[in-house]
Amino acid sequence: MKNFVAILGCLLLNTQVFCQINTTFVSQLDYPQNLNAVWGWADDDGTEYALVGTTTGVSIVSLKNPAAPVEKTLVPGPFSTWREMKAWKNHAYITNETGDGLLVINLSSLPDSVSYYYWEPVIDGLGQLSTCHNIYIDENGLCYLTGCNLNSGGVLLVDVASDPGFPKYVGKGRAQYSHDAYARDNLMYSAEIYGGVFSVTDVTDRANPIFLTQQTTPFNFTHNCWLSDDSKTLFTTDERANAPVAAFDVSDLDNIKELDQIRSKATIGTGVIPHNVFVLNDYLVVAYYTDGVIVVDAARPDNLIEVGNYDTYLQAGSGFNGSWGAYPYLPSGLILASDIGNGLFVIQPNYKRACYLEGIVKDASNEMPLNEVQITFNNVSESSKLDGSFKTGTAQAGTYEVTFSKIGYLSKTITANLSNGVVTNLDIELQPVAGFSVSGRIVTASDGRAISNAQVVINNEQSEFVVQTNQDGTFLINNIFENSYTIFAGAWGYLTEFVEQATLNENKTYLIALEEGYQDDFILDLGWSATGNASTGSWERGVPIATNFSGLVSNPGMDIDTDLGNQCYVTGNGGGTAGDDDVDNGNVVLTSPIMDLTNYVEPTMICSVWFFNAGGDGFPNDKFTIKVTNGTDEVILETINASASLWKKLEYKLKDFITITNTMQIIFETADALPGHLVEAAVDGFAIVGDEDRTSSNEDVIANASNVKIYPNPFSGSFRLHLTDKLLSSSYSFRVVDVLGRTVLSKTIHSNITEVQFPAIPSGIYWIQTFDENHELKSSHKLIKQD
Repeated sequence: MKNFVAILGCLLLNTQVFCQINTTFVSQLDYPQNLNAVWGWADDDGTEYALVGTTTGVSIVSLKNPAAPVEKTLVPGPFSTWREMKAWKNHAYITNETGDGLLVINLSSLPDSVSYYYWEPVIDGLGQLSTCHNIYIDENGLCYLTGCNLNSGGVLLVDVASDPGFPKYVGKGRAQYSHDAYARDNLMYSAEIYGGVFSVTDVTDRANPIFLTQQTTPFNFTHNCWLSDDSKTLFTTDERANAPVAAFDVSDLDNIKELDQIRSKATIGTGVIPHNVFVLNDYLVVAYYTDGVIVVDAARPDNLIEVGNYDTYLQAGSGFNGSWGAYPYLPSGLILASDIGNGLFVIQPNYKRACYLEGIVKDASNEMPLNEVQITFNNVSESSKLDGSFKTGTAQAGTYEVTFSKIGYLSKTITANLSNGVVTNLDIELQPVAGFSVSGRIVTASDGRAISNAQVVINNEQSEFVVQTNQDGTFLINNIFENSYTIFAGAWGYLTEFVEQATLNENKTYLIALEEGYQDDFILDLGWSATGNASTGSWERGVPIATNFSGLVSNPGMDIDTDLGNQCYVTGNGGGTAGDDDVDNGNVVLTSPIMDLTNYVEPTMICSVWFFNAGGDGFPNDKFTIKVTNGTDEVILETINASASLWKKLEYKLKDFITITNTMQIIFETADALPGHLVEAAVDGFAIVGDEDRTSSNEDVIANASNVKIYPNPFSGSFRLHLTDKLLSSSYSFRVVDVLGRTVLSKTIHSNITEVQFPAIPSGIYWIQTFDENHELKSSHKLIKQD
């Protein structure tokens, strides 16, 4: 548990600069156990209370003096990581996922005491209520229990208004698991997490609710939802790393539209997870796990802007830590935040409208709208849409330099005076610039021979160019614009090379040398074949899209984190619910191109895979098979039956299975056997390793054997680079990569340095690459580290 002194110290160090915006710390109450949800309640005399979910029960805390909260009692219950609660009139209703049903607490005798009991009804046609995940109570006193042990987790409708303190079951929604729900005006919005949607149901007739429609959310893992004050906009969270809070126009349920998305500004792309969103006076108050509490101005729901934050979790990192719940509805305006490991926080918000910056960007030569223009200022970055429009803003008023940039156009910077609550409109025209051509040549590192049909990919966040080399190993890319790019080059039978942060202009020609070997991280298309007779779920190369099934992750939605790029081979890649694009009614086969492994002393195939098998009729009976063929014989390397959607690294010494030839291929196959089940699989990080039958001298020379010398090589400790006079006037950088192309060491050598020592590295085979001051790859040579 984090020490509160550290938090106080952060505040004393003026944390408004980096720990909080438009919020003030009031108090904190520590707990010996972890917390979960939080809600609030106010007595008739104005005394406010926090209802705090803990793993062992419900803590009721008096906020009579908000600066010194006092726990009045702890209502015990079964141990549970999950507790959610809502209050109606003088009663609180609490769910948990362990047992005992619905906890009902009578709050009317506070601060002296409380009474409580557990409601465990036997419902006709459903069974006895035991557990529920979440709860909501609307303005009519209709309670929505979600994720219960009944109705397949679909919503149960319970009347808590007619006889306060004595719930009465009155109906149910469809039998579709609901993680959370929100309702108003007899419309129920259900966050169906495993379906990746929110659904809308008319509950006017409680005994016969009518399903109306549903809508997917950005990361297909809809965790909770909350309606705007005017009932026109629904805000949602997906409980996924890097997922946004999203806004949907629900004023016309026949035409639901996504309006905007927002992520916590300070930690974009770092894996932080949004948890629960609440709405108050057109502000969103979001419990954002390791980012604490985030306040968003949603008065213009198509332009969501962060205007406040308070970090309850000062440690770096992401995951399921930090702020679970945030309650903004106390009459005093205080926000209650429950931090899983750090206790209850009482926060005073300063709700301020954002400074809005909106407009349209056009091409100056033809007045056509420009999309994907980057608008940046004050650490804010936004992109224009297809119609050229942009909407952005910031929390603090002031004068800002705003830059508009797009590849192929001259950037433009203007000065804008922004004020809180004011929309500043800017219509901008960008002047196009002429593109140019980039050329290069791909050769072998050993002797400089041209490599034909090598694939070259040059990309950045805005654009990507893919070409192949011709017979003399050259390539040409036309109509490219000066910018920073990453260059990837590879061919089957060679190790992929890459150049990061290369600034391209028309005066550069790139020479890229490839070492021989077999490696594929699938960032390039090196010729694998996908066959089979299944009706769906064919092997695809691409960025994997996450899928889920009944609470289980099937496709994890990411490739391995130790290779180049973010692509892999996966069976089907439709995302959403497992089963939408899994392997059905047949087999799917992924086969490598042919390999000559006769020059390897001990050829070893390594790769990473996952295999998911669930659902259907009876126990899942499918398998994932990995095979090798030498052109004549075919043998099985491994058969995987266990379902586990986590990447697993595999390694096979091929000589132990089959005679090595010059016509080797690896085969990955899975199928949906009868009776049908859910089948998904993936492959990544393929390579053949094992020392090749070649010799190396004790002193090797990169490039022309005249500029850089390596000694000793092979080596057992560290190794040195000796730079000759030809390099003394230049800056060079060196990178040591392993057989999978992963960087192990790197150094930049400035002028007048003649010798550099590299530290020790683990035993194995490596390559040292030389780059000039323009990040251009000049040479590559093998290193051998011995035990």
